[in-house]
Amino acid sequence: MTSAQTTLAPLQAVLALQPADNEREQRAEAAMAALSPNTRRAYGHALKDWSRWAAVHDIDALSPRPAQLRDYLLERFGGGGAPMLKLTLAALRKAQSLAGVELTARDQLVVDTARALVQDAAGKFAVRQAPALTSDELAAIRACACQQRTYGNGLSETPDQARRRGLVDIALCRVLSDAGLRRSEAAALVWDDFTRWRDGSGRLTVRRSKTDAGARTVYVTRAGVAALEDIRRLGASGDESIFGLSAPSISRRIKAAAAAAGLGAFFSGHSGRVGMARRMAKAGAPTHEIMAQGRWKTAGMVETYTREEEAGRAARWLS
Repeated sequence: MTSAQTTLAPLQAVLALQPADNEREQRAEAAMAALSPNTRRAYGHALKDWSRWAAVHDIDALSPRPAQLRDYLLERFGGGGAPMLKLTLAALRKAQSLAGVELTARDQLVVDTARALVQDAAGKFAVRQAPALTSDELAAIRACACQQRTYGNGLSETPDQARRRGLVDIALCRVLSDAGLRRSEAAALVWDDFTRWRDGSGRLTVRRSKTDAGARTVYVTRAGVAALEDIRRLGASGDESIFGLSAPSISRRIKAAAAAAGLGAFFSGHSGRVGMARRMAKAGAPTHEIMAQGRWKTAGMVETYTREEEAGRAARWLS
């Protein structure tokens, strides 16, 4: 398989897209190559799901009528799944654009249907949003992270084990909240990705992301730098994992650290990302700065995470 075929596989395999000429094929290849690998894979999954549904209902997957696409959205996403809904429409629009057919995925009926489903999902998401690791939560975790624990199997940590585990928990919670990292991004970090600046702050290079095709650099506070230096093994090589944990393990560690600090049982690997947005909003950071640190391309998630801080600004004028 050529590089062009590999790049275009999500579209060609799913929708049997046949470029009319060499120029169209080149445009299609360039358009797909501009997407991150994760986005290309996500487009492929979304289009496969859509094409299977279209085949069952005897619908032209590349050129569905708006009403047919509306039926799919209502059936597939009526119970939630707003991110996948948006991804599906983006993938179909890309396919239609590259094929040179009518962009029915942009029809107002489809747009209005998607908007209504997203708004419904947003109301449900507000209830499920992960608790935030803000300054108060970080302080509570730090205060008791190194205390000895006894696990369900009856085994207890030694003081040294508790200290080493606790220091990793502190660094993990602090850095995820400073840098707004996803758990997968934190799991992928190695020591070469970390740089300490003269003022005591630091920078992390996020090389693996589900939304960015290229590496991005984010800020780490002095407290975050100190926490990282506490866990750096003497003589650690640059390609050694910073946390030495998988993405699922990171979620479990944050949940356990928060529970041990008496913060509740619903913290997760996403709590640091929410905490970063809320910490910055509380300090008065403009939305575009929060977006830059969290690597969001739109303001929607920032507004969702920081609604309480935004509402709290009314206290300046109300008594």
